[in-house]
Amino acid sequence: MNHALRLASFLILTFSLVVCHIETVSAENASLGTISIRAGKTPLRDQPVSVDLPDSQAVTQPLHLIDPASQEKIPVQIETRDGQPNRLWLIYPGTLAAGETKTLELKTGAAPAAREVTIKDTGKAYQIMIGQHEVLSYNYKHVPAPKDLHPLYGRSAHIHPIVTPGGKVVSDEFPPDHAHQSGQFLAYTKCIFEGRPTNFWEIKSNKGRVRFHKLLSKQSGPVFGELQVEQEFVDLTGPAEKVALKELWTIRVWNQLEADPEYWMYDITSNARCASDSPLLLPEYHYGGMAIRGGRGWTKENCRFLTSNGKTRENGNHDRSRWCDISGRKTADESFSGFTILSHPQNFRFPEPVRIHPSMPYMVFTPSVLGDWKIEPGTPNISRYRFLVHDGQALSNTDQLWNSYAHPPQVALKLAAPTETEK
Repeated sequence: MNHALRLASFLILTFSLVVCHIETVSAENASLGTISIRAGKTPLRDQPVSVDLPDSQAVTQPLHLIDPASQEKIPVQIETRDGQPNRLWLIYPGTLAAGETKTLELKTGAAPAAREVTIKDTGKAYQIMIGQHEVLSYNYKHVPAPKDLHPLYGRSAHIHPIVTPGGKVVSDEFPPDHAHQSGQFLAYTKCIFEGRPTNFWEIKSNKGRVRFHKLLSKQSGPVFGELQVEQEFVDLTGPAEKVALKELWTIRVWNQLEADPEYWMYDITSNARCASDSPLLLPEYHYGGMAIRGGRGWTKENCRFLTSNGKTRENGNHDRSRWCDISGRKTADESFSGFTILSHPQNFRFPEPVRIHPSMPYMVFTPSVLGDWKIEPGTPNISRYRFLVHDGQALSNTDQLWNSYAHPPQVALKLAAPTETEK
């Protein structure tokens, strides 16, 4: 048997669905090869990294990594992808200096995890937890508006509460001044659908709204917890309601390995596509897109903004930023807390302008500021963001974290050669 066939046989035995017993290799702690991680131009610390596995079939046996220097066991998690190679994910513990390479050994068997990322269905929301700590809740059931507000303000398809590692809630729901700004949401404001002006942002206008449609998948694990849901942009201006866009949200919460982390970290990928042959036209406008409303009680006096260009509330509105932070507190006696949105360089019109409100605690990345655009049938708009939910004011290393997100480190998998018995 030539070398290529021997290697293919080894991969099938190691990673395929077929359960095989290899006499010369024990089921636990069998060495499969190595994974090398090379940091980019900035240091790498507690960040997710990944590598494709060479076999397209599902991995049934647990795997882990070993740091040869410390003998520390590092958990891994497998992402299965239709039509693509499975992907192995890990969060590298500790720090790699810029340009430094670390080689880890890939072995069979599970590594003990101090805590996992889990998803709980509360009957109203999908609550994502890291260990015993709540990170966020995605509201899939319609949340009725409070009795003192118009019923049209009720909604689903938003994230609230968002909670820091220290237990502070940094989002709001049905804020009295602008009750349509609930938690974290994605909506467009000035739109034209089938020749009619519509609006998915100001839901009291009763022209349109965004709502939860269905759960697609959810996954828990030692590296991440992931929720995939489908949302609908519903136009209400015609003779009957009609879905203009179907939007897939992939929400992935990463497990922070430190016992007392500075922040929680999660990603959202939005895949918005036309639900019919009708495009959605988006004329130039000053807000609309991926938005977050800050905590209840955050006022102009006790809420601060900071963009990647060093701009603040006073001069940062519509700054084309790689990231933007909002931090606030209810009283002068409290400490600050907040969240940072990192915008991915593949996003439409990156760097996107960020809408910073002159008095309210909310911000939104909004491509519509730069002129008319549209979402057409067969061409989805895919946007990606990373969120850092932190105690204290804006993180000092946000540029470094953005670089790790935008330009992931190089990761290489080298499988062990088959033994003579396996040939």
